[in-house]
Amino acid sequence: MSAAVKPGTRGRAAPPGSLRRNRDFQLLCAGQGLSLLGSGASAVALPLLVLRITHSPLHVGLVEAVWTGALALACLPAGPVADRFDRRTVLLVCETGRAVASAALAAAVLTGLSPLPVLLAAGVVLGFLAAPFNAAVLPAVREVVPESGLATALAVNQVRGQLAFLIGPVIGGLLFEASPSWPFWLDSASYAISAACIRALRTRTRPPPAEGAGREGWWRSFTTGIAFLWSERVLRRLTLIASAQNFVFDGVYLAIVVTAAREGAPGGSVGVLTALSAAGAMTGVVLAPRAGRLLSPSVVLLVTGVLCTLLVGAMALTASALVLAVLLAGCAAAVAVAGSVLTVARLLRTPAGLQGRANSAIGLLFMATPPLGSSLTGLFLDELPGWALFLCFAAVLAFLAAASPGEAAFASADALDRSNGVGHTRAHAMD
Repeated sequence: MSAAVKPGTRGRAAPPGSLRRNRDFQLLCAGQGLSLLGSGASAVALPLLVLRITHSPLHVGLVEAVWTGALALACLPAGPVADRFDRRTVLLVCETGRAVASAALAAAVLTGLSPLPVLLAAGVVLGFLAAPFNAAVLPAVREVVPESGLATALAVNQVRGQLAFLIGPVIGGLLFEASPSWPFWLDSASYAISAACIRALRTRTRPPPAEGAGREGWWRSFTTGIAFLWSERVLRRLTLIASAQNFVFDGVYLAIVVTAAREGAPGGSVGVLTALSAAGAMTGVVLAPRAGRLLSPSVVLLVTGVLCTLLVGAMALTASALVLAVLLAGCAAAVAVAGSVLTVARLLRTPAGLQGRANSAIGLLFMATPPLGSSLTGLFLDELPGWALFLCFAAVLAFLAAASPGEAAFASADALDRSNGVGHTRAHAMD
């Protein structure tokens, strides 16, 4: 197989082991993994830095809100950018910009010139560069990997991403102890290496002109992704369910932390919780392709939804930090398997020229619910015991499992897509 797969050839079967020989996929995957490693290191260093500078938890919350808010705000314009311009160029500009911005932040920290406004400005710049990158990277993967290898490629990419998120915070904490600027230098270097990997890509990644956003006004482009998502019944349903699950699990995580703290668990338990959750997610993404080959998407969604319901319900029966962490890891594995259904469905059901805008719309919905989940959980934990909240969350998850699309919904959507000449959810996607 050639190292790069040109647009228009994605329907052909790939030979066994082709991903290992797919030069462009390996470059994208390695670059993104290193980029996530650096992000994980700087993410754990940022609140520590703010506390060291301001000694105020309120300022920590403010900086975190600005960094997250900038990314969320940039989601909608990021989609048209990813669909209007060559995606390789978008990725390259974003990674180069983030390398420069992170180096500037590291230099400011090193020289002691990092007051709160500098940290806020850095968050805005990095957020507005991260959103177009996120909107363009999955469509780029779709262009360099044939359809028959897409599910496996996504699983490989997600495993490396989870490993980066598992290792990055540990490295970031150690580097911060040595020097507060070092995690940000690492972040800058990881972006620079990722940019070099992207620059070496050979595959053409420009969206097809007939489907691109170039003829639309910018404001219409902002809303096209949401309109497309809303018009696709299966995608809309999958996205709303996944967004609601994000709401639930952000609350579950906070409830576990508070419950363990109330029982006198040491602070290191939170680290164990995070590590086990990441390990569970890695297990899930490894199992996802096999589950997709053996089960239909509707069965995958139902089984994982019921499993999450049972695991969260079981959290009401214990206050042990270790047991709660193991139960959360099981949820993370189930969510990762279910997430593969949504990811493959949105890649195959979305026209190439709409990929960026659709991904941004989905990303915006995903990012909107977790802050609400943690906020409401914090409010209710002052009034309710942890076990009661876990039962409430389990009830919500049971409702979401019951609301997941069934075989008829997928079959109807696939029949409509075949009549329109669009790829469908099952065929070859999980092979």
